[in-house]
Amino acid sequence: MKNINRILFFVLFVIFFHAAEVNAQTRVIITGEDSDKNSIERNSEIFKRVISQLQESMSRSNYYVIDEDMLGVKLGFSFNSRRPKTELIETLMVANQTEDATVQSRLAIVFAIFPQVKELSAIRKLEVRIRGDVYDLETLRPLANFEYKPKKAYLIPKSSSQCDALCVEEALGEKSRVVARELGDVLVKKLNLAVEKIGGSSQTSTDTSSGSSSVSMPKTYNLNLIRINAIQSIQFKKALENSGEMKSVKLLSRGESSRKMAIETASGLGRIEEIIIESLMNIDSIDINNIRLEMSGSDIEVENLD
Repeated sequence: MKNINRILFFVLFVIFFHAAEVNAQTRVIITGEDSDKNSIERNSEIFKRVISQLQESMSRSNYYVIDEDMLGVKLGFSFNSRRPKTELIETLMVANQTEDATVQSRLAIVFAIFPQVKELSAIRKLEVRIRGDVYDLETLRPLANFEYKPKKAYLIPKSSSQCDALCVEEALGEKSRVVARELGDVLVKKLNLAVEKIGGSSQTSTDTSSGSSSVSMPKTYNLNLIRINAIQSIQFKKALENSGEMKSVKLLSRGESSRKMAIETASGLGRIEEIIIESLMNIDSIDINNIRLEMSGSDIEVENLD
């Protein structure tokens, strides 16, 4: 019996450690949208309680959470109330296009809070519903949607003398915080599945500073080859594929003097630079000293100056 318990403990530990490892490099920003007039406004205390609780749930599950307020301060963005959700997503995409890695995120959780107060004969019934979506900001794909509403409602006195507007708002805030905590646990499970779905566990990157390894999600890069002929391009493509760190290498288009490719990898820019240089060095007809290599964000350009 003791051996069975030890085996079960070991299996659970491995599963937990693997999930934490997958999440460790996944950057998430949590933001609320209030374009629907029936939803809670972003500047309310209720909204602040909910986003704080959701951020805590993500952090406890080892996701790297980016705070939207700090993002706004650093980049000069303003997250105003009652703005369309499309504008909100566009703002997050712009943040990803900057050269400041500290403000970039892979996943976005966008939620809205819907309260409802029902007048009954002797009391008022208070209900709170939170719904939203999870987006992959690299591919612009929705990965999952969620909605949570507790089965039991809050009951508050019908008379405004016993529970005025401030009392109702406080009850809403407390109820919303509890709902957000419960939703956070459900949302973590959905995020874990989403990360696995888009390849979070397929490749491993190594932190050279600590020597530890962690799993990160693959990212797509635009690779532009200039003045590299057909034979050299084929050799280069095969070398990239043989590196073992490319999930895919695709030719998108070709012109007289250039070829545009797309590479998908979980490796960082530093490691990608090494792979590209090593691949070019293995081509006899290319002098590596006459190669210009530029990398910025998701764009990579390689030019043969010969």
